[in-house]
Amino acid sequence: MVLPSAVQHGIDALRDDRVSGAAQIAAQAAAVLRLAAELVPDWLPEIARLLVAAQPAMAPLVNLSRAVLAASDPGAAARDFLLRMRSAGPRVARHAAGLVRDGSTVLTHSFSSTVFEALQAAHSSGCRFRVLCTESRPMREGAALAASLERETIAGTVIPDAAVESFLPQAGLVLVGADSVSARGLVNKTGTALIARAACALQIPVYGLCTSDKILPPDYDPPRPCEGFDLTPLHFLAGIVTEDGITSPPS
Repeated sequence: MVLPSAVQHGIDALRDDRVSGAAQIAAQAAAVLRLAAELVPDWLPEIARLLVAAQPAMAPLVNLSRAVLAASDPGAAARDFLLRMRSAGPRVARHAAGLVRDGSTVLTHSFSSTVFEALQAAHSSGCRFRVLCTESRPMREGAALAASLERETIAGTVIPDAAVESFLPQAGLVLVGADSVSARGLVNKTGTALIARAACALQIPVYGLCTSDKILPPDYDPPRPCEGFDLTPLHFLAGIVTEDGITSPPS
């Protein structure tokens, strides 16, 4: 099967993207699926499979592909999926903002746009707090988060990844993003599982923030996390925050 060059380029670009978050990855995939629906509609199932394989840690690609393949109008289904995903993010942030207490210290890992929005929402409500941002090597996403927080006049401190256990006792809360959530656990940047285990031992609550499109369908068998990601078992989490509110890991 020789794909149209624009479709193949889109798949290749998606596979090589190691910087964008799940929302941006989903938008790229939706664009490829809309193009494929116009040019090679009969190949849509195989193209959807290739997109999921290109970023196996990203649950939105699984849910996006299923929505598109089940629709009579694949292009409209892709657009609707992205609209729901984008509108859900601020709702997650509002729920998570309520977890942040005035005068507290929050620790986070990597750069989750949803965590950033939650901290913005908490700050806008009048809450004043400090954020410990792990550097998150090799891409240093945590340093980028700290810079973004500084622009919002939120106190953010970059800490070395190797020193996270030394800094954890200062925190009263850990907030992390997620690329996928399933019964097996939460997939996020490598180092998340270590932080969650250490925080659990110190009785510091850890919450995963994600829109519901990042929750994998029960009948989907997720692959093992690929390079750069790890799996945090759900029992190390105090809860999962979605647009519908805060749920305990068993539910």
